[in-house]
Amino acid sequence: MPRLIPLALPMVAALALSACGKDKPPSTAAAPDTASNFAQPFDARGFDPEWGLKIRGQQITLTRAGQPDLAGTAPGAAIKDHAATWTVALPDHQAMKVSLYASSCTDASSGAVNAYAAEVTLPDATPLSGCAGPPAAAAKR
Repeated sequence: MPRLIPLALPMVAALALSACGKDKPPSTAAAPDTASNFAQPFDARGFDPEWGLKIRGQQITLTRAGQPDLAGTAPGAAIKDHAATWTVALPDHQAMKVSLYASSCTDASSGAVNAYAAEVTLPDATPLSGCAGPPAAAAKR
């Protein structure tokens, strides 16, 4: 019988640990965003200065008044918490960084509320900020 006690102790400890938390209510915390949230096409736009952005798969195009379009490819988004960031290779061997945040954003011109905030960082320039959403939402603005 003395041999049974050392073998029973780990089993009793495992049962005690598995019973922990049974009386706790289920967590109501939001699940983190998944890659699929950011795998859809997006349109973004901002003001001061006015700009527009299209994300279609790996192709990303930035339009600004009085400037040539900047277009390039990004191999995929880096996703962390509730945000996605694309690094876009530009033809001049520099990079444009595009970030979308799963955070409510109000369009400055229309007052429409979008599910995403957007930021575009260009080499040697002040970051551009605005709102983003699926293309259908952008058409409603």
